[in-house]
Amino acid sequence: MENQDQDLNIVWVADNDALAEWCAYWAELPVIAVDTEFIRRTTYFPITGLIQISEGEKAVLIDPLAIDQWAPLRDLLVNPSVMKVFHACSEDLDVFERLLGVLPTPFYDTQIGEAYAAAQWSLSYVKLVAAYLGIEVAKDETRSDWTQRPLTEAQKRYAALDVVYLAQLYPLQVAKLEQKNMLSWALEDCESLKWQHQMNADPEQNWTGIKTAWRLSPAGLTLLRLLFIWRDQQARKENVPKGQILKDRTLWALGKTLPDYHKAIAETEELTGKQHRLYGDVILKNVALVKGLSQDELQLPLPVPLPSQAGELTKAIKAYIRERAQELEIAPEAMLKRKLLEPLVHHLYDGSTIDWQNPAMTGWRREIIIEPVLERFNKDATKP
Repeated sequence: MENQDQDLNIVWVADNDALAEWCAYWAELPVIAVDTEFIRRTTYFPITGLIQISEGEKAVLIDPLAIDQWAPLRDLLVNPSVMKVFHACSEDLDVFERLLGVLPTPFYDTQIGEAYAAAQWSLSYVKLVAAYLGIEVAKDETRSDWTQRPLTEAQKRYAALDVVYLAQLYPLQVAKLEQKNMLSWALEDCESLKWQHQMNADPEQNWTGIKTAWRLSPAGLTLLRLLFIWRDQQARKENVPKGQILKDRTLWALGKTLPDYHKAIAETEELTGKQHRLYGDVILKNVALVKGLSQDELQLPLPVPLPSQAGELTKAIKAYIRERAQELEIAPEAMLKRKLLEPLVHHLYDGSTIDWQNPAMTGWRREIIIEPVLERFNKDATKP
């Protein structure tokens, strides 16, 4: 295997005019590889330290600490004629949504693509480069502070390699997918990833994800929802991690006990004295609001977990999924993720409604695996 000592053409961009010129150049290309470096240890929002773009030859490193006119890059990221290639891009989506207010489109994720090209799930960039280019990439700058200036030469090289090789391996992976007629499958999953990112960012859509929320009463669930949404707003306002406002476990405990005086709040699980001082009045206000609601204004109970008897059904479906994945030569995890398996099992076991609005439940996956599962394990499964 080769090492990474090839000469790199690295360009540092730290002014608005240069960024605009490069964006005009990239806008004429069919494909660019994109990556970001950021820190997010003590903040709600990522702090962007670097943006890297390459067409496979030159690695352009954009300094977000020196740029204040982002319109050219924003236009590039949503240019329908330019494919933006990433690897494991979920956090990059956070960066661009925060910095530019847009999500890249169209975009392609090589980690998703490899699940179809070579049946490899969640493959690292290092292993991907080794597999396609036979090059060993060092990851010795992973924990760098990308907001320091000047960046070291080692940091610049590390950042450059993240996009140069990505641009070079992309057409090789796409060729594999086209040979298997699965490029459209990978692109569907990329769009689904963007939809999931938007859902995850909306507390109204994911508050029920708190562990064991189903155990709470309607009143407890209502308080949990109110505090979950408030916590997200407060974390954004203070720009701190959500757990620094209140931990998930604390939200659940408040929903369980519905404390209506300060001493009871102080005894809540994993609630610190500082959190009590800062947010105790907010908690009391929301508890009072919930207790003033009528029964029909409260949240409906959440579905309880499937009983142990449903375990055999789950195992049978998983076995069928593995069998189909092996036949198609794709990663079983790409065939049907756990988040999609659970509602299917619920539907088959107790008739729960399937959310057909989820893009991951449509397209190739619905035809190739979801409807066959419904038909195989329940001949009377309903369809919308």
